[in-house]
Amino acid sequence: MSSAHIPERPSSTSSAETVYSAPLEKQNKAMAEAPVPASPLSDASTLHTDTDTMHYNYEPPDGGREAWLVIFSAFLLMVCVFGFVTSMGQLTSYYLEHQLAAYTKAQVAWIATVQSTLAFFASIFFGRLFDAHGATWLVRIGTTLSIVALIGLAYYYQFLLAHALFGFACSVVWSPAASIAGHWFTTRRSTAIGIVGCGSGVGGVLFPIVLAHLLPVLGFRDAIFVVAAINAVLMVPSWIWLRTRLPPRQPLPWSRLAAQWKEPRYACLVVGSAIVMLNLFSPYFDAPVLAEANGVPAAVKTYAIAILQAGSTLGRAASGVMADAFGIWRVFLATGLATAVVLFAFWTVPVGTAPTVLGMLLYGFTSGAWIMLLSAVTVSISKPEEVGMRVGMCWTVVSLPILAGPVICGVLIAADDNKFTTAGIFCGITYVVGCLLTVMPRGVERWRGPGRKADVEAHETCV
Repeated sequence: MSSAHIPERPSSTSSAETVYSAPLEKQNKAMAEAPVPASPLSDASTLHTDTDTMHYNYEPPDGGREAWLVIFSAFLLMVCVFGFVTSMGQLTSYYLEHQLAAYTKAQVAWIATVQSTLAFFASIFFGRLFDAHGATWLVRIGTTLSIVALIGLAYYYQFLLAHALFGFACSVVWSPAASIAGHWFTTRRSTAIGIVGCGSGVGGVLFPIVLAHLLPVLGFRDAIFVVAAINAVLMVPSWIWLRTRLPPRQPLPWSRLAAQWKEPRYACLVVGSAIVMLNLFSPYFDAPVLAEANGVPAAVKTYAIAILQAGSTLGRAASGVMADAFGIWRVFLATGLATAVVLFAFWTVPVGTAPTVLGMLLYGFTSGAWIMLLSAVTVSISKPEEVGMRVGMCWTVVSLPILAGPVICGVLIAADDNKFTTAGIFCGITYVVGCLLTVMPRGVERWRGPGRKADVEAHETCV
């Protein structure tokens, strides 16, 4: 299909229309002459027809049975892959007590950090493939690799290799799962994105509980087989329903990547977010350490990660509603700084069982909301034709610090007599510095006056 005959998809937000009004007039005129396609659920990879006889409606349906089935399948996919990634604290504790008891916490932390980094690192590459070929084969390849990784983890002692393969599989399916809402929703997009993002939190609650119950009863191998079976069943809907609606388009040339860093808003957003991501996952991996240091009963400590993930699920679900009500950028900054406050208040000083549990829930809520909005704020400052490239590059860059943060925290915890005090201060500082950097150019624009109102509109949303 020649991309020359396909008009660009317009933005649905008023702020984007203000900034890109001239191109949108041409796009809307072209769309007015284009009939609705016969089947909106056809995957982009199968739509190779003559543009003289087939046109596309670029305006998302914003609902309907097919659209919600797509969101449901993406939600289940996130339960399986990123739910397991964020549950690594449970397996890390088990490794330290059994197979890897001879290693230090900082050494074992590399397993979780490598897996988490790889889960996002290749986003820029697979995001381009998603734009060019649709979701079908990316989903099938990624889900298959994830099951293979779990089977390998059950059978072999190469834990780092198996978790690295699982992280790579996550990276393959991340772009389809995270970006698919843009093909189907406009005014309900924040809600749809929030539902998909909740999958990670739900999986983060599910898998720690499953592992806590099954590891002592079935042993490591059979418990991992059960996790693999759960994933295999929950991934089936993504093979059937997770499809793109728009036709394939030629990705932007790689030479355009360097030009993005000349824009202060984008550069500061990515760099600031990378500083935050340095330690975003550290509390998820070290929640049992906090529980033990604060004398939390063993029965509660077992579910420390599940408690934290329950808060994350609520935060992810609420992020879209809060963003629609107060503006994406306001909520993005507020949740990031609130996370720092939670870390300083609950994670750096000895407290009782109830405050510890509350601190876990609050950290999960605020950090879950923040990470849920990162893609949305990136899209809000991007032109429609650059969204895939800029979002993918953002996640690729912010994944790199994940390699170091949990390892550094592991060293700090060991040096602090197995307490989270110093590590908590370190995490809180990175949140404050990173969050302030992400909004610094917007603050400068506001300080200069109302001349750039379109650039700093608080209610910018995904295009």
